[in-house]
Amino acid sequence: MMFMVGFCGALAIFSSTISKSPVLPMFAAQLGASNAQIGLIASMSTIPGILISYIAGYLADRYGYKKVLIASLLVFSSAPFIYLLVYNPLQLGAVRFYHGFATAAFGPVAMATIAAFSGKNTGQNLSIYSSATMVGRALAPTVGGNAFDVGGPTSVYLIAGLAGTLALLSALWFFRKPGQTEDKAAAAARLNKDEDEKVSFMKKLLQLLSYKPLLFVGILNACVYFSYGAFEMMFPLYARQLDISPGLIGTLLSVQLVGVIILKPFFGRASDKLGRLPMMITGLLICSLAFFSLAFTRSVFVLAPIIILYGLGFALTTAATNALAADIATIGALGASLGMMSTLMDVGQTMGPPIIGGLGDASGFSAGLVVLGAVMFLAALACAVWSWKQKPALPPCQAIE
Repeated sequence: MMFMVGFCGALAIFSSTISKSPVLPMFAAQLGASNAQIGLIASMSTIPGILISYIAGYLADRYGYKKVLIASLLVFSSAPFIYLLVYNPLQLGAVRFYHGFATAAFGPVAMATIAAFSGKNTGQNLSIYSSATMVGRALAPTVGGNAFDVGGPTSVYLIAGLAGTLALLSALWFFRKPGQTEDKAAAAARLNKDEDEKVSFMKKLLQLLSYKPLLFVGILNACVYFSYGAFEMMFPLYARQLDISPGLIGTLLSVQLVGVIILKPFFGRASDKLGRLPMMITGLLICSLAFFSLAFTRSVFVLAPIIILYGLGFALTTAATNALAADIATIGALGASLGMMSTLMDVGQTMGPPIIGGLGDASGFSAGLVVLGAVMFLAALACAVWSWKQKPALPPCQAIE
């Protein structure tokens, strides 16, 4: 199960990432969109995460993970081909909205599946899964940038569709025989279905929202992805102003993830042993430093090491936040808790591109990078204060036990 989720996750995230990085802002600009409009288009894919990530996790807890995973892979496999029909920015935004349902459902449910198997190694195993998806995420910008140079958006979205279809076929093959994949996750889902008869959908949602540790970690994650989403949208346009080709832009975006792929499992294991909060604070400070440095950089040779530094900070932070969310949730609400985390993450990622895109129209992209650095620094400060007030170990979510 863990191999299947990692393999399908790598293909699905490759398909999703190549659809947007670095092609999406350049494609939207070709269609006549302004920077603010490009930010809105980029955010359209994260709105479904706000709407359904919690619902997907709740349904996975109640009915099992397999059905939700396959449903999300159906969207991964079909959405890229619809981009081929797009002729204006409004249509592009609509397709991005549909595509967003794939990651909104797949992400939290895949993490819940991994966490159900992990025992005391939750941080390590979630980071291994994340590294598998990072392989897809790292390859996508380089492949997409060069495909865009050769064949334009059409070639990029055909490659994305092929990867999404392969992920779907792999999952269908794995689940081809009923009962063949009976496991801890399925057993937990049956138990959760019985428990959910006692706890209504809305009651569980309100209980999760009232649990301060989970809510705070979700808000921190929202800050991290506010910056990540804005940077992913902004950097291709910023680099084009420096006369960097789309192929090289894709390579630079891929470079930041090479170290992440190798080191994130070690970061996850370190968070299992050293604690989640110190890792989060360190990662947020590194991200802040990288954004401030990028704001004053004009050389492609200096961009690469700074982007690698940002990737390492992002890996340190997310290796700890996802594991901490799993730590403080009970087994009966694992999918719902991670779905709530994903919802808050998508709130941040939805807000980032249009806000920074509008700031880019008004004051330039350097100002946007300074704002991102400030957001990361304030998040690190808030995390440090919260860490100081907490006990050494956070308890599981009492509200939904």
